[in-house]
Amino acid sequence: MATVTRKPERAAFAPVRQQAGTFDGMLTGVYTLWLKHMRKFWVSSMELGGTLATPILWMLLFGVCMEGMVRELNLGMSYIAFITPGIMLLTSLTAAVLGGATLLIERINGVIKEYLVAPIPRLAVLLGTMASGLTKALIQAAIVLVMGLLLGATLRADLGGLLVSGVIVGAYSLGFVGIAAAFACTSKSMESYHTLIMVMNLPVLFLSNAIYPLHEMPMQLKVFAYLNPTTYAADAVRALLYHTAPEISLWVDIPMILTFMVAGLWYGYYNFRQAVITPAG
Repeated sequence: MATVTRKPERAAFAPVRQQAGTFDGMLTGVYTLWLKHMRKFWVSSMELGGTLATPILWMLLFGVCMEGMVRELNLGMSYIAFITPGIMLLTSLTAAVLGGATLLIERINGVIKEYLVAPIPRLAVLLGTMASGLTKALIQAAIVLVMGLLLGATLRADLGGLLVSGVIVGAYSLGFVGIAAAFACTSKSMESYHTLIMVMNLPVLFLSNAIYPLHEMPMQLKVFAYLNPTTYAADAVRALLYHTAPEISLWVDIPMILTFMVAGLWYGYYNFRQAVITPAG
């Protein structure tokens, strides 16, 4: 049985045997793992549909039902348009969580050990998982954006605004991809991993301006909202997509998101190195 499970992994890394330890070997290793994870993603209708079910229900049930109740808030746009950036970020966060779950499953099943003896740089194992998580996040965020358009959230952004919005969503996603990877490297079981994620997931959404504006939040909650990277990402994406005045400032939003991305990636790398590459250290 052991030979049956190992053959696909050996075959997957066959193209990089002559390039191990080089920059090309790193790129090829990352691409090989990215392709493996993305193939699983495309053939798993449950993963794609399950990830999108929650944000779509949020937009259809919560967004449409609340539309008439929030008109007096003078948001400068429809409520569907207001929450679309927040739901995009929620979806990308969920994709990051699933990417971490993939890493955890491979670690528990011993697949990571086979990666580490393959002729690729060890860092490629982490980067390949992160790259697939980022790709899934961007694809699903784009689907949510299209869903918002179908529900009447008319965009006012030009191509530049769309591209910058995509970069912001990507940076935000990478931060959580790193955090999810760190949790995956330290969790003892899938149950403990999902417990950690659930503790983080809902506060990230509700303690932000994703579904209601900052100026309507009580002061006690505003303190937590300003500590939440979702607040800055939602504020920036909303301003770029709909050409509305940001509640904070793009000059604050973008540096905060980039700082979060760097911190999340470092946290993921540090825990991967400690728990997977050098567990005894």
